Amino acid sequence: MATTVATRGAALAFRRRLSLRLFSHSSASASLPLLLGHFHHPRPVPPRGSPGDLNMAPNVPAFQPLTPSSPRFSLDFVPDLSRFTILDSHLGLLLLRRHDDHGDAFLACDPVSRRHALFHPPPTMGRYSGGTVFSAALLSREADAGGLRFEAVCVAVDADAPRAWVATCRDGDCRWRALPRSRDVAIEFDPYWLESHCVRAAGSLYWHICNNPCALALDAATLQFSFLRAPAAMWDSTTHHKYRVGESPVDGRLCLASLERDGFQLWVRGSGEGSDHGWVLERHVRMQELWPHCDPFCSCNVCAQGVRSGKSLPTVPWLPRDILIRHAHMWLSDIDAGRTGKVFIASFGYGRFSYHMDTGKLECLSTDDGMQYGHPIFPYFSAPPFDSSA
Repeated sequence: MATTVATRGAALAFRRRLSLRLFSHSSASASLPLLLGHFHHPRPVPPRGSPGDLNMAPNVPAFQPLTPSSPRFSLDFVPDLSRFTILDSHLGLLLLRRHDDHGDAFLACDPVSRRHALFHPPPTMGRYSGGTVFSAALLSREADAGGLRFEAVCVAVDADAPRAWVATCRDGDCRWRALPRSRDVAIEFDPYWLESHCVRAAGSLYWHICNNPCALALDAATLQFSFLRAPAAMWDSTTHHKYRVGESPVDGRLCLASLERDGFQLWVRGSGEGSDHGWVLERHVRMQELWPHCDPFCSCNVCAQGVRSGKSLPTVPWLPRDILIRHAHMWLSDIDAGRTGKVFIASFGYGRFSYHMDTGKLECLSTDDGMQYGHPIFPYFSAPPFDSSA
């Protein structure tokens, strides 16, 4: 594998070239590729109140079509699929990672054409000291010419700063470029708490950090790192929300969501009256409205109002009635990056759900064989049209 360590000037030139080819997230909704469904790693439902076996090897990825008429895909063409886990979905490609005794490797694949390309991590050890890679993501894609042509980024923690390694893959040949360590961001926490997969939103990649008011951000065009801080109302000396970064389904604005004892909150970027460090509370659903506390056929006022508004939840009568217990056993796992208007909710042994922010509909996310959707849940879009002149 040919490898090049870029100088600062070469890195800047590469960023400019990349930004010209990158598909912008700010494009109008009408020009967005078509959402076809979601990929995930199914998992067995653990006993109620139990987190399950966190060390259990994930099952092979499964695809859930968006509608009955949507195409159905399988990754059965990927060699040794059981050794890989999905890291990213972008531009009609999936990025998978193998991390076992057979060595680290990445694999990009196109479920439509059933093409795939295996490539190895950057040389972060030995001659080129570049830190420890904790995640990877797809950056761009070009028209295929018999093989896959794409660019991906590996993100490493190099001493006390993040560093990006960029792979340019063309028909089986892969070349790595090491960009300089970030001068603007310092990793002053244990990198163990960084999530291994990123979230795409509003033109950047975000990595959540467990028990931290900030998320690590990487601008997909400039490849500059920064921190994104949650609003003070979500995270201060007395309140620590588990929040998730995403895009507003209507206009694609950057947003944050959380599910806490007082209900569901959605914050979007904004200023003016009521702004909290650049965030504005757009939506707040009380816990009593989100989770019915009675039997599915109860006629109390809360449930009766839910029936009239179409927001009753008779499909999940097994949830704990006590709101405090529900809060202790359930949490927001992600905002659907497919911009369906849904968020995903995980639990200890009660299943996985989607909640539609507009209709209030709560659905159980389970497979035909009784397993629950795994985390994360990756949207899969059709590949965009390619400009042959790019």
